[in-house]
Amino acid sequence: MNPLKTECTEKNEDAVSGSPLKVRVFKRRWLQLFLYALCSVCSSFQYPQFTIIGHIIIFRYYDVSILAVASTSIMLMVGYAVFLFPGLFLMERIGMKWTVVIGAAFTCLGAWIKVLSTAPDRFPVLLIGQGMVAISQVFIAPVPGKLAAFWFGKDQLALATAFGCYALHVGLTICFLTVPNFVRNHDDVAKIGIELSTIHWILAIACSIVTLAVLLFFQNEPSMPPSESRALQRYTHESFGKGFLVSLKMLVTKNRNFIILWNTYGLITGIFNSMPILLNPFFLTHFKNCEVDLGIINLLLCLLGTIGSIIIASILDKTKKFRVIAITVTTSSVLCEILFAGTLHLEIKWMVFVSISLFGIALISYSAIGFELCAEATYPESQALSTGILSISGQIYGAFVTPLLVKVIDVFGDTAAHVAIVVILSLGTLLTILDKIDLRRQRAEEHAARYEALSQGVSDKIDK
Repeated sequence: MNPLKTECTEKNEDAVSGSPLKVRVFKRRWLQLFLYALCSVCSSFQYPQFTIIGHIIIFRYYDVSILAVASTSIMLMVGYAVFLFPGLFLMERIGMKWTVVIGAAFTCLGAWIKVLSTAPDRFPVLLIGQGMVAISQVFIAPVPGKLAAFWFGKDQLALATAFGCYALHVGLTICFLTVPNFVRNHDDVAKIGIELSTIHWILAIACSIVTLAVLLFFQNEPSMPPSESRALQRYTHESFGKGFLVSLKMLVTKNRNFIILWNTYGLITGIFNSMPILLNPFFLTHFKNCEVDLGIINLLLCLLGTIGSIIIASILDKTKKFRVIAITVTTSSVLCEILFAGTLHLEIKWMVFVSISLFGIALISYSAIGFELCAEATYPESQALSTGILSISGQIYGAFVTPLLVKVIDVFGDTAAHVAIVVILSLGTLLTILDKIDLRRQRAEEHAARYEALSQGVSDKIDK
């Protein structure tokens, strides 16, 4: 008997019936997505926590170099790249629930260590706390694609992935909104320490609550698959499992489309990862003493970018025009960066706000689109493995691009840095155009639909 043809007795659920594969979409999928989002928010909040107030950290409180403060963000990229493969291997062994629990626990540990860093001579303690948060990213960042595939139906895959990815940007948004407004550049260093300590305590308590909630309520996978493609994937994996190393070799050596996508995603996402650090010199060079406004443009970059990107993800779910939408988004990123650079040099503040919002939509949209393209190009391999390897590209490129652009600003000025960003985004657009994505998951859904129609036709004939 086919193990996929199982019955489910659970009540009050949204069912997708009629398929010979017996798929079902559970209402509690939204709880799983919400819990993961909370975990991601707690982790991503700490990513630009110190670069956004770099002028205070550098010149007033810790008295360290610009590169030292930039390292609080760069180390998250480097840590992700170093620990990703052990993390993915562990994820395949222990399942999605315990992966997220470990990620939440490391985030919580890092937050509590930073509670101890509130003193001008304790910058190394702060770096240790950031190191714990960097490790947590290994267990959090690859999850959205896998969670969407495990819990959501085929008509909500891109939307669920988008919500999972954009939880990271919600954390960034909250950081940009709160930290610059709460931690001010006081003449009294002790007052800065009190405000930093308050932020650390609130964050540590919030992370503790989220970790407990994830431990108690987050689940690995429902009893029945939510889509035909997941049903076929689960059956294939259980029957013909190839193992972590074999799947890894298939992805990195024999899937040309995935390799091109890996570099494209790295170029586009690497620029986004560098923006929290670059916006400070970009903006304050043209608008002196506007630290609060700097927080606003970071907020607009993430918040409006996230809202617009969710709309694009919904369009992707309905149209399935993966390649067209990807090319449109990457091309838009180039045009929006040119607009952003131009408005900065014209020094018209409201136009800077508009241009950074459009730039955010283009950059953030590609994160979810890239995950969906990855799932299509690598099906039926594990989404955690494929999207984990994909997301490492953004960290690796970001770790190289960020210090490079900081150096360009120091030596040649912000105009040269904008030119470099345009070149990088243009290269990403060119690779997107050249990448002929093989929509394997879509074909699996179509084959399942044809099989369902054929089975229904045979059943009708038998009934007659």
